[in-house]
Parts: sequence; structure tokens; C-alpha cells
Amino acid sequence: MKYNNEIDFFRTILIGLVILVHIVNFGNIYPSIKEAILAFIMPTFLVITGYLVNINKSVKDYVLYILKIWLPYMILVTGFAVLSLFLPVRDGIKVLNTYTILHVLFIKSIGPYWFLHAMIVCGIIYYFAFHFTHKINITAKYSIFATLLIAISLLTPFLNIKIAIYYFIGVGIRQYSKDFSRIYKRSLWPIIPFGLIITNTIFYDWGTISVLICVICFLSFSSYFFSFIKGRAELTVEYIGRNTFPIYLFHPIFTMLSKYLLPAFRFDSTGVLHAVFTILISIIGSIYIAKILDWSHLSILLGRKKVLR
Repeated sequence: MKYNNEIDFFRTILIGLVILVHIVNFGNIYPSIKEAILAFIMPTFLVITGYLVNINKSVKDYVLYILKIWLPYMILVTGFAVLSLFLPVRDGIKVLNTYTILHVLFIKSIGPYWFLHAMIVCGIIYYFAFHFTHKINITAKYSIFATLLIAISLLTPFLNIKIAIYYFIGVGIRQYSKDFSRIYKRSLWPIIPFGLIITNTIFYDWGTISVLICVICFLSFSSYFFSFIKGRAELTVEYIGRNTFPIYLFHPIFTMLSKYLLPAFRFDSTGVLHAVFTILISIIGSIYIAKILDWSHLSILLGRKKVLR
């Protein structure tokens, strides 16, 4: 597979937007902007994730890969669920018991960690479909993968097909092209259709082709901006992009704490400065939490020797 450094740039932008939409104050001031961002950021992340997942591993190594997602998912979702008993968290739990915890872990995740649940379910199905037999071609395996995704989304509560389709597309890019850059072209022009789609709520449904168009347009015009980044800025962006996993895990700590900083930003009625500050401390703080875990060897609790890459 040909690795594309622009992927790290895409992931840096996306994780910044993920943090932005989790800032309560920003969402309250700009609800329409929040909805517009939510329409495309996670589908884009899912496409990239599906492309990056490597199934050319032994069963043991792939189980370890899944475990490295499952352990932090289990710890953080459980912690978020318990926290929701005491704080006003959207979709929080009302009672703490075994059934409720199992439900949020396996059926309907709460908080921002549903993405990890989707990675686990799609990742297991992906590996099974492509290792079901070695005697059939890629198209047959890809068709089995599609069939399993559809069947599990229809017959079980473990998967939403509107989520799975973007992971499926990413897998297709890897299996058929092996070069992520072949699905987009570096250009500023796609920002026009992107803007037209993202400013109309009728196009926000993940089950429509409009969201996929947004994803491709986003990749194209983001690639255009990446061409202007050089030197230390480029290295910083690529470092953040490589480490979106710990930032995704730990950023809710800082978005929740940022509520208490609002009085210090009372002079800015737009909420923009507070949002920018929160994004910065979320990224820096999350990376330093990961550094501490790596330094203390506590990263083993998350199933990893090192959290940072």
C-alpha cells in the first residue's frame, strides 16, 4: 500500500473539527455550523480508517489490533457512562447496572466513542470476509464483506449501515487501488460544490450520495491547502495526524473542563476565541496524557506498549 502523507493532514483537520463540535458553547452559538460539520467529518474519518486498516496479519496479531481499540473503548465508555450520572451529558445513562453498561458497550455507545465501536465491528467483519477463503478473488471477498455488513445491520443492533458504508468504501480503495490519492485531485474548485451541499440541511443524511460527494470534495480542496504547508508546520501537522487516536480518546476531558473557562472569554461574544483555545489545549493536553502513559508504562492498560506514534 502506498502511504500518502496528506492523510495525516486530513486527519489533523478532522480531529480539530471533532473537538470543535464537542465544545458545548460553540454548538449553542452556532448550531447550524455544528450540524454542517457533523454531516461530513465522521464519514470522512471512516473512509480513511477503512483504507488504513491492514488485514494482512495472523489471527493472533489481528485480535491484538482489535484489543488495542476495545480496551480504551471499554474503559472510556464505562467512565463516560458513570460520569453521565452526575453531569448533564446528552444520551447519558439514568441508572448504573450490568444491563445498562453492557448495552452502552455493545449496542448503543454513548459519548464520542461510538466511532471506536464501529471500527471494532467493521474491522472484525472485514477480517472474516477476506480470510473466509483464499480461493476466491478480491471482488468475491469484497462482495462477501458487503453482504455481511448489510446482514448484520439488518438483523442485529450492532451496526448501522449508514456508518458501515463509508468504512466499506475505504476498504474498497485499499483493495482495488492501494493509493488513497487516486480518489481525489488537488484543487480548490471542489470547495464550491462542497459549500453548496454543506449549507443545505437536506443533504446531511449519511445515506445519500451528497455526503460522499462532500467527502471527496473535502479531500480535494484540503490537499490543495496542504501544498502550502512546509517545514516545521508540516512536521507538526503530520505528528498530530498520526496521533489522532489518543487525541480522540482524551479530548472530552478538555472540552468538558473548557466550560469552566468561559468567564475568562466573556469579552468575546462570538465564542471563537474560546473554541480555538479549547481545540489547542485539547490537542496538546491529550498528547501529554499519552506521553505520561507511555513514560509510566501505564499505556499497557490500553493494550499498547506506546500510545503515541
